[in-house]
This record gives sequence, structure tokens and C-alpha cells, in this order.
Amino acid sequence: MYLLFYAKKNYTLAQIKYSIKLKKSLKIIGIAFLLLIVSGGLFIFNTLSQFKKMCEGELDLSISTDTIPFTYSASGHILISAKINKSDKDYGFILDSGASSIVFPNLQKEIQFENNGFSLGQNSSGNFSFSRIKKIDSIQVGNFKFSNFNADDSAFNVDCVENVYGVIGIGVMRHLVWNIDFEKKLIIVSRDIKNFRFQEDKIEIPLEENQFSHHLNTYINFRKKRSSTSVTVDLGNSGNLSLRESDILFDSIDFRSAKIYGRGSTGLGKNKKQLSTEKYYLLDTLYLEPSDHFVIDFQVKSSPAGLNLLGLGFFKNYKTTISWFDQKLILEPYSETVSSIYNDFGFHTRYDKEENRAYVSTIIENSPGAKLNIPLHSEVISINGIRMNDLSAYCEYKLTRAVEDSIILELKHEGLIKKFVVRKEYLFN
Repeated sequence: MYLLFYAKKNYTLAQIKYSIKLKKSLKIIGIAFLLLIVSGGLFIFNTLSQFKKMCEGELDLSISTDTIPFTYSASGHILISAKINKSDKDYGFILDSGASSIVFPNLQKEIQFENNGFSLGQNSSGNFSFSRIKKIDSIQVGNFKFSNFNADDSAFNVDCVENVYGVIGIGVMRHLVWNIDFEKKLIIVSRDIKNFRFQEDKIEIPLEENQFSHHLNTYINFRKKRSSTSVTVDLGNSGNLSLRESDILFDSIDFRSAKIYGRGSTGLGKNKKQLSTEKYYLLDTLYLEPSDHFVIDFQVKSSPAGLNLLGLGFFKNYKTTISWFDQKLILEPYSETVSSIYNDFGFHTRYDKEENRAYVSTIIENSPGAKLNIPLHSEVISINGIRMNDLSAYCEYKLTRAVEDSIILELKHEGLIKKFVVRKEYLFN
């Protein structure tokens, strides 16, 4: 009887100890869960506050319309001049409808900006990065002046932007209507779309505006029977169209493709290089919905986790008008036949500032560069007899590369120097 009572007593004590441990564990889990909810709430609040800050600003309403000339940077972006704060100096800024306004480190060395919080951004490769928000007293683009707005201080990891001081992005662009004539290299900026006259064969495409970030999105399709894909109108993407690979292969359609080997830049953010997981695909037809407009044989770039971006390479075929007020994209074709297939050397280069040398960063499968067995990561000694001794010589080459049909390339690989004559070809013949 005593032994049975003792066993029951011990069993009860074990139960009590287990119950105490269980309560402690549940309490810890509850606290952790509560902290997780609070952290999530703070993150959402900070993100929404960030979007609000990046879209703040006051537009001087004394000007209704202005014409602004533009050039192209060595990186292939639209480049316009702007004045910052009280400075009379003209600074070169990239025009980008798919990003927040940004001030680069070289501008911050010349002008001191007040910190105004932190922001979380996502680049075209899908990578996230944190940056500070800077308070800008004023920026003047042409005769239009904006006051009391904010910009990120993100880096722009692309070659040859030493003379570029930032990005004029959504926070500024959304206040105006932008009419871009790529043939004349002129931008007409206005506060009202009624100030423009459009040609009869114009293509009107409705846009959807993200209520928080104010990105403008439209819809495309590859086959009329499949579901539509949302893409962001992005003048800062120098390519035709960038898509997640899963969106291209959604219906298991067998499109022709070419892999990209090597390392590429990530655009905005802190990571300078990453292994390329990108490909080129050739779509037989691209439809711009809900219009009847379509483009045959459309070349796109894909990545596993990148953003869906309709880029500058596509818009160059049209006189392009973008309006946040009207949520409308208007395209005026320069010719009856729109082509998105471009010939290329099939390799790309980067400049390593630490080693002070240019090198072959990527090779495209089945391209002229691949057929010639150009060594990946080999050092570029000269191009067309011009020595790539420094960054300025390299950037001068980048400016003229697009207009050349053939080049003589001198490379150093594993101690040996070899010359290649590379001619442009269409990637998908």
C-alpha cells in the first residue's frame, strides 16, 4: 500500500514538473509569436511610411509645359540635367519610371543632405537592400521645380556612371505627363495630357498604379489563350523586356532560348556581382493587352527571381507618353514594323576598379562570342586598337559599342594574348 502511494506521489510530482515546463515553453512561444507580430507590424508601418516619404514633394505650378533634351549614358540609360538645392551646376540624372528617386554617393560628396529614415528596396534581379532616405530641398528639371522631396542613397552597380549623380524616379515623374521622342532625343513634360497632339495610329494602353509605391503596371500575353502577365513600365531597364522564367514557361510553351554564362551586375543595391542565372528567350508573339497591338518575334531576358519589367529597348520603337494622372500609356510607332530582335556580339564586359582592368563578364550561348570561344573572365587589352588602360578609355568604348557592326578584340587569358574579330549577328537566326 505504501509503495503504491509512493509511486502515485512520484507520478504526480513528475506531472507537475512537466506541466511547469510546458507552461514555460508555451509562454516563451507566446512571447516570441507576439514579438514576431509586433516586428511584422513595425515592418509594414515602416514600409508604408517609406512609400509615403518617397512620394512627397511640392510642384511649382507656374509652369504648364516644357521641353527637355536628353542624351544616353554609357550604361544605355536616358540622361537628363537637373539642378539640386541652391546649386547652379547641372547634374546628370537617369530618368527611371520604375524606381524611386536616388542620389548617388558622388553627389553626396558635393552636397550634404539631411537623413530622413531608412528604406527597403528591391532591384531588377529580385534582391533586397536597405538604404537611407535623404531629404532634398529642391530639384529643378528644365523649368519645373520640385521642393521638399526625398530620395534614396542607394548605389548603382553599373559601369561608367561616374558622371551620373542620381535617378529621377517615380516621386518626381508621377506629378507630370512625360512625352518622350527617342528619334529627336527630346522630352516634352506637361501637367496635362490635353497639351499633346497624337498621331492617328496611336496605341492607348490602360495602366494600373500601385497605391503604395506608385509603380505603373500593364499586361502582356504570349498566346491569346493563356493568362495575362503583369509588367512594370520601367524606363530604367535598358533591355526590351525582363520576365521571371516561370512566367515564360507557365504553359510549358517551347520557346527558343540561349543561356547567359558568367557574372552580371545587379543594378541597384550593395552586391556588385552575382553568378548569372539568366537566359534570353524568343517569343513568337507579344500582345499588349487590352489593345490589339502585338509584336512578332520578341526577344526577352529571363531570370528565376527577377522582376517583370517592360524596358527602354521596347519603348525606343515608339514615341512614348506616360501619365500617372490618366493611368495611360500612349505609343506612337515610328514605323509600320516594330522589331525587338537586335544583333549583338554575344559577350559583355565589366570594369574592375580594384584591379583597374576590363574583363569579359558574360558570354551568350550560340552567339558570335561563344562561337569564337572567347574566354570568359579574360582581360580586355584593347578594342579596335584602343588600349583599355583606364576607366575613361573603357567608358568611351561603351558609348560607341552600340553603333559598331564589328570589332577587333585583344584579350589576355592564362598569360597568352590573342586577337578576335567579332561581328554582330542576330541571336536567334
